Parts: sequence; C-alpha cells; structure tokens
Amino acid sequence: MKQHETGKGAFAGKGYYIALTLCALAIGISGWLFLSSAVQSSSTEAEETAAVPVTVVEPPPVVQRTVVPTIGSAERASGDEAVKKQAQRIVVSPVKGETLLDYSADELQYNATTKDWRLHTAVDIAAAGQKVQAAMAGTVTDVYDDDYLGTTVVVKHDGGYETRYSNLTAMPTVKKGDVVKAGDVIGAVGDTAIIESASAPHLHFPVLTDGKPIDPKEFVR
Repeated sequence: MKQHETGKGAFAGKGYYIALTLCALAIGISGWLFLSSAVQSSSTEAEETAAVPVTVVEPPPVVQRTVVPTIGSAERASGDEAVKKQAQRIVVSPVKGETLLDYSADELQYNATTKDWRLHTAVDIAAAGQKVQAAMAGTVTDVYDDDYLGTTVVVKHDGGYETRYSNLTAMPTVKKGDVVKAGDVIGAVGDTAIIESASAPHLHFPVLTDGKPIDPKEFVR
C-alpha cells in the first residue's frame, strides 16, 4: 500500500510539470502562428502596394516671357528731339521751273541786263507769279528791299545754312523773327530785281553756309 501511494504521489508531481510544459508548448505554437500570419499579411500588403500603378506627374512647361523695356522720360525726350532734328533737315525746292542761270562762283557769265560778264553766286529759276516756299525749317532773320535784287527774304537754318529769296513781290507773307517750316510760303515771285530785269520773271536763290555761297543744287537735292 505505501509503495502504491508513493508512486501515485510521484506521478501527481510529474503531472504538474507535464501540464506546465504543454501550456508553454501551446503558447509557443500560438505565437508562431500569429507571427507567421502577420508576416504573410505584410507580404500581401506589399504585393498589393507594388501592384498599384504609379502616375508620374510631369512638371508644367516653363513659359518664356519677353520683357519689353520701359521707355523712360529721358529716352522719350531724346527720341522727340531726334524727330525734331530730322524734320529740320527736310529740304524742298522753293519753286518749280526752268533754270535760267546756274550758279557760278569761278566762271564769269553774261548778264543780259547789264550787258557784261560777271560771277553769279545763285541760281535763277523761272517761276512767274509762283508762291515761294522756305527750302528748310528756320527763322526769318531779315526782310528788305535790295537796290539791285529787289524784295528779299533771308532765312537762317541749323547747321550754319542761310537761304535768300530775291526778286519777290513787294509784300512778302513773312516778317523778321517768324519761324518757318520747310514748304511754308514766304512770298511770291515778282519783278523787283533791277539788275536782272531783262530776264523772265524768276526767283534769284542763293544759299550760304557759314557766310560763304555754295551751289544751291548741292543744298536742294
């Protein structure tokens, strides 16, 4: 009887450890199953993520803008001044007609009125009764009656030029101090030049630069 009880007690003591071992084994198996499931789930999510198409958004094109410089007041004033100077350089023929006598500063020409040979530092243009235009923009510096060349208008221009209009009618349409533009009427062709009275009515037209006569054809081109 004692031997049986002793064996039974020993078995009961071992049963405790067996139960403890089984519990630990069950916990281990449960943990392994949980971990395996988590790893599989993570792998599946990674595959699904990789399967989702990725849309690449292209950056917007760079627009090149042309910068237009702003014209300042100084530049604008400079441009206006250039326009004014260009306008002042416009030269027109004072009248239209046949040339009766050319410019000649180094060769004598015959004068039908005085019946002699002399220099002629102007050009005579036939233009009976025609209106006479200022050849270039300038200022009227004198209006007078010359003893030989008759009624005369003198206009001073930029660049040292001076134009004179002689043999006009007695009443020019401008006076000293008037500012004129190229083409403005300053008078009309008359017959007041006594020294050229034998010639047909004409404009006696000399041009000077810095006080020296030049060929008007070099001035009016």
